[in-house]
Formats: sequence, structure tokens, C-alpha cells
Amino acid sequence: MSSIPAAISRQYTGSTAHSTLAPAYERRRLRIALGLEAHQDQLPAPWQLQPYLDSVLPQYPNVEKVSNSEYRNHRQRVIFDLRETTDKSVFRQWLETPELHVIYLGHARNGRGPCFGRVNANHARSEDWGEGNNPTTSGMFRMGFPFLAIRVAEIPEHGYHAYLLKESEGLPPASRCHPQLRPYLGSLQPRTPDQLRAGLAPFLHGHQPADRYWAYQSGDEWNVIHHAGWQNTRSQPSDWGATRVRCRVFCHFGCNSFTHNYPVVRRLAGWRRDGNDHYAFWTTNLSSEPTLALWVAHLITYDVENAFASWQPSLADAVTRTNRSLRAAGCSYQVI
Repeated sequence: MSSIPAAISRQYTGSTAHSTLAPAYERRRLRIALGLEAHQDQLPAPWQLQPYLDSVLPQYPNVEKVSNSEYRNHRQRVIFDLRETTDKSVFRQWLETPELHVIYLGHARNGRGPCFGRVNANHARSEDWGEGNNPTTSGMFRMGFPFLAIRVAEIPEHGYHAYLLKESEGLPPASRCHPQLRPYLGSLQPRTPDQLRAGLAPFLHGHQPADRYWAYQSGDEWNVIHHAGWQNTRSQPSDWGATRVRCRVFCHFGCNSFTHNYPVVRRLAGWRRDGNDHYAFWTTNLSSEPTLALWVAHLITYDVENAFASWQPSLADAVTRTNRSLRAAGCSYQVI
């Protein structure tokens, strides 16, 4: 008759357990997708994930660092398994994988969706701001309203090819427009590329010499209407509608994602909370580098036992503590 050896457990501070058998630990898999200008080496040193965790975890004796990809909270009885990617196709795979806690940090492209690739101050112009130099691995993953407006200068500044709404396609219906565009629908005027900005035409997909584009002025700037969307987009299958989203948690820590993307994901696409599943978190204004490090640190250091229980209490705690830390860091946005 075979026997199973007893495992010696490291009990958390204050534990009254006396058994030599190790208690069962739940493994929670955090998957971190880093977008344009948010790769670890592009973040300010204080907010790079591993250095930040190394600086704060000594305050938490119940948390054990096994490696850069594994942390054990002996109070929670949870093992946190961390992985990172800068690849859009991997991000999409993670969204489709049950049980994962998927976090995106990076640009939100004015609501069009997460955006992947590599640019820096010396090489800021790239197709990765649009469909991607390699559309499989870089460029936008769309989860926006079907139509939204962006200042025209943004297109040549970033150097990508844009899909703009032509006069010949008719005016966009209000119900399919971003809420920030709707007040301007009565002000839309058809304009040629040169009337909008000199040298714009080479940056427009499918442009023909007679084409004019819907636009409106705000202050001294022209704003143009982009084909965006979240389903049946030009980026398919890199859009929310073509992705069978089954992850347990999705965090979109891009700029003002609560205004831009929450209504699309929760209302238009119908991805709603379901018991201990389909959690989603957003940022409320232009967000910046601290979000990822603070969020992960507060998840890992939650000081209550909750293995194999609802994730809701630990996630609620992460929201509260992250927002407190963001205020202390002088940030003007919150996680919601």
C-alpha cells in the first residue's frame, strides 16, 4: 500500500493551524498585456512591475516571492501566476481563456481599443497606431463605438493609415456614434483632404481623388469621423465581437476607458457580470503608468483568506487601495 508524504506548510502569521499537511492553495493567473509605449522598459523606473513589487512586498510577511512569475500569499492561500505579453494575438488568446485575470496597460486610441507594438520618442510614427505593421501581432484590438471623432492632425503625427467616413457613405446615425461625437452631428461638413490638412490624402485608406470626408471644427482644429467599432471591423479577428471572451476578469487600464469602452463592452456587446465571473475594471480619465504596479501589488497583498471563494472581496479591496494610492501619487483618475 503506497503512502502520500505529508507536506510541510508555511503557516501565515496568526494562523492557528497545527497540521503538517499543506493547506490547499488556489492558483490565480494574472495575464498582463502591455501596449504601445507601455513596455516595462518604457515605464518610469518606480512603476516597472518587478522593481515596484520588490520594494513594497517586504512590508507583507505573509507574501512570499518564489520568482518574478510566482507569488504566494499565505494569508489568502492564493498563488499568483504572472505572465506578460506585448503581442496582440496573445492578448486575444488570453481573453478567450476561462479563469484568467487579464490586464491591459497602454494607449486606448481615443476609444478605439487597446493598441500593440513598439514605438518610442525616436520612432513615433508607425502603422502600429492603426492596423499594425503586422496586423496579427500589433496595431489595434477594436472595442469602440462604430463611429468616433478624432482631431485630423493626429493621423499624420502618428503616421498610420486611417479609415475615415466619406461623404458618399452618408451621415452616421447617432445611435452608432460615440457620445462625445453626437452633439456635433448637426455640424458635420464634407471636406477634401487638403481642406482638412495639407498632405493628408496619402494617409487615408481607399482614397479616390473625388472623395470628401465628414468633419467638424472644434476651436481651430478639424475633427474627422473614423470607422471604429467592436464587431465586423476591418481589424477582424482583432476585435471584441470576433473574440469569444471567457476570461474571469478584464482590466482596461487605458486612457478614460470607462467613458470610451465600458458602454461598448457592457451594453452594446452585452458582456455582463455573471456570479463570480465577467468582472471588468476601467479608468475614469487620462491614466498613466502607476496603475499596473499598484493594482497587482494590492491584489497580491490582500490580507484575508479567500482561496476557492468569490474573487469579489479581493477585487473590491484592490479597487479601494489602488485608488487611495493613485490619489497619494497625485493622479487625477481612478479605477472603477
